[in-house]
Formats: sequence, C-alpha cells, structure tokens
Amino acid sequence: MTDFTSNLKPADTSNGSEIYLRERSQSLLPVQELANHLLSQDGFLERQERILKIIEAEPLFSKTNQMNLSRPDRYHLGLARAKLARRLTDKHRWNLEDQKMAEYLIDDVSPYHLHMTLFYNTIQEQGSEEQKRYWIPKAEKFEIIGAYAQVRKYLMILVSPGSPLTLKQTELGHGSNVRGLELEARWDSRNHEFILHSPTLTASKWWNGTLGRTANHAIVVAQLLLPKRNFSSGSKIEYISFGPHTFIVRVRDMKSHLPLPGVVIGDIGPKFGYAPMDNAYMLFHQFRIPHSALLSRYSKVDLNTGEYSKPENPAVVYGTMTFVRSNIVMHARLILARAVTITVRYTSIRRQFRDRDEDRDSGPEMAVLDYPTVQIRVLPLVATTFALHYSARAMRELFSRTRKQVDSGDFERLADLHSTSSGLKSLCTGLAADGIETCRRALGGHGYGGSSGFVQLNRDYLSKPTVEGDNWMITQMRCDLELD
Repeated sequence: MTDFTSNLKPADTSNGSEIYLRERSQSLLPVQELANHLLSQDGFLERQERILKIIEAEPLFSKTNQMNLSRPDRYHLGLARAKLARRLTDKHRWNLEDQKMAEYLIDDVSPYHLHMTLFYNTIQEQGSEEQKRYWIPKAEKFEIIGAYAQVRKYLMILVSPGSPLTLKQTELGHGSNVRGLELEARWDSRNHEFILHSPTLTASKWWNGTLGRTANHAIVVAQLLLPKRNFSSGSKIEYISFGPHTFIVRVRDMKSHLPLPGVVIGDIGPKFGYAPMDNAYMLFHQFRIPHSALLSRYSKVDLNTGEYSKPENPAVVYGTMTFVRSNIVMHARLILARAVTITVRYTSIRRQFRDRDEDRDSGPEMAVLDYPTVQIRVLPLVATTFALHYSARAMRELFSRTRKQVDSGDFERLADLHSTSSGLKSLCTGLAADGIETCRRALGGHGYGGSSGFVQLNRDYLSKPTVEGDNWMITQMRCDLELD
C-alpha cells in the first residue's frame, strides 16, 4: 500500500513559511540591523555563518536519531564528534573563538569539554611560569587529556588562616562546606613528595567531568598538610592543615589507560542531562605525587625546607571562577533566546479556536500567540533575553577591565568582580532555567515531544542553577558585599 499521507496538507491553506513571512512583514524592526547591534561584536555573526556551513555538511553532527541512543552510545557519539571537531579545527585552522562557536553549534557536550576549559584555565591561572611552559603545550596538542576533579561548586574557603581562596569543589560528603574537604595531601619531607590519601568514603571526589573514562590527568584539590615545625626527633609527626590547594596529577597509565596503583576511578552513572559526559568518582590510597604537582603561582612549599608561603594578595585566585561565571552569564542569553525563538515561532503558526468576539462561524482559528494568556508568559521572556544580553556584555567588560588591573598589581575591584559574577550567575541562570520551562509549557502538548527541541535543552540546562555554586548560596555573597 502506498503512503497516502505524503499528499496530505495542513487544514490551513497557509504553510509555516508563509505565516512567518506574513508575521515578520508586520514588524517595523530592522532585523539585520538589530542582529548586527546585538551579535556583531567579536565577529560573532560572521563566525557563526562560516562555521555553520561546515558543521551542517558533516552527517556525524546530525541529531536525527540522537534521542534514541543509550547513554554508552551517546558517550561514544560524543567522542566521535569531538574528534571530528578537532580534525576540522586543524583542517580549517580555527582559532579558540572558532572552536567555541563550533561547540555551541554542535550543541552536544563533548567528553573532552573540561580538558580545554577548566583543566587548561586552571593551569593558566594557578600554575607557575615553569609549570605553564611544561603543561600548556601538552594540553594544547592533546598529548594529555585533563579533567577537573572538583567539577560542581565554587566556594569561599581558607587556604591558610585568614587567607580567602576560591576553588571549585565537590566530594561525596562535602560540596558547599569546602573547608570540610577530606582528601589529604601530606608533605613527605624525606622524599620531597606529597602523599594523596582519601581517609573515608565521603572523601571520594564526585561529579568529575571528563574523568570517568576519558582523562588521564586531573586537577585535584586536597587539604595541604605540612609537618609541624620543631617536633621531637623520633616522635610521631604532627601535621598542620593549610587548607585546600590545587595539584595537577596523572591518574591513569598513558599506555593501558588503566588507573594507576593507588587510584580508584569510576563513572557515577546516568544524570538528568549531559549524556555524553563521563562524570566520575575518584579516591586515592597513599598515592605519591612529586613536589612539582602543586600549582605554585601563588602558594608554594619550599622543596628543601618544607616552608609554606602564601600569596601576597590571595584574592588573585578569583580569576578562574569569575571567568567561568562570566561565560555562564553570556551563555544564559543564548539559551533563553533559543527557547523563546522556538516558542514564538510555534505559537505564531499553531491555531486554536476562533475569536469569540467575531460574528462568524467560519474562517481561520486564532494564532496561539494572539491569546493574552500566552503573551503574558512569553513576551516578558523576550524582553528578559535582551536584558540578559546587556547584563552579560557588562559582566564581560567588567571582567576584562579587572583582569587588566590585576595584571598591573591593582586589586581594588576584585571583590566587586567576585560578588557581581556571583549575583549575575544566580540571577541569569535562574531566569533562563525557569524561562525554558515556561516556554515549553506554552507549546501545550507538543512541548513535551522530542521534536519540540526542548528535551535536551531543558535537561542539560537544569544543572546551571547549582553548577559553579548553588544559586541560593552564592546570592548571599553579593548580599554580604552590599551589607559590609
């Protein structure tokens, strides 16, 4: 039997494209001029158009059957896509901004994502010049694959009494209470090594993206324990905690890819979203790492004496955190814009009921977007998208100015940058996450379907109100500054 459905048309004589054109013709907004105003900065529009053509030509990036795949298959698909993206980078000589655009357009998190973001940026921000010369080329050439072994929260902690430091943390037993992190890094003065040890089950590193199956190196944060000075010879060594510090650690064999002796790594299993990402747990048992593993741009332990030196201004370590949060704010505007675009387009075409105020029993039904109960939900989100855009731009400019000041030795604006990034991260991700769900519901029953475009969008973005600091908690950081 032939498929008769291919000849059927919608009941309305107008098709979707015609409705779009008709609706757009009624607007007085110069669309291209508005697009240039919003997105021409840093060549965004040109870059998007150029790279989109390349991405669309690759069948591997098609999402046609993506939702039907199991999580292991999604992981393997993510690996294949990431490798193809890397080959395209080499072929077309994409710079870093081109690579970010490709990742945005592919719209599926890469298992390698944390390698060139938090792993790379942490070395840049917290590594000494010697460490950067050694590790950065290896990371850029993908000779090593790195993860960040504290992947979900940024909190205020104490490096040493009275010295604030912001790091990204999560262990099974501690998230927000970073001072309670249990992983230990004891200094062995005889062998000039640190010993990483997880004394309890709750000391397990948790949520470590890129680490479950992919990475062979990791940025690891542990309590720095140094021997007490002037202890009696032959007596048991007592240790003093100098708070959490950052180490770069090889955790897998470079040939077999198996965890090294003394290291246990596993995948934590399915999550709400980010199916291709291999989030992990990790524990250490008396695992020795060299003195050079401590990232020492700011904090140092003398190789010979074991003496600890802290940064002159501990606030300089805010850099990685505020950079990530400024990116999250920039991302929020694009995510909400996507949700609003889907909803406005769909509700412009979708027809339900005739206008009860018109004296006729025939004719077209009303567009869903024309109902005030839809407009009151959707149109404020259109305005919110613009507000997020300008807030994100202001946040990025504040970050750039402050980083230049820090590089010149001026730390006056660091506290403001930290609190602003905290407040905006909380506000913007909350508005975007709630806005996505409001848009999905405005589509009615079809918003629940996979073809709506909301399934992965909603699931993946649900992490943002808690990642990089729970929104309820980091909002208090902004309040604290206002009340001081």
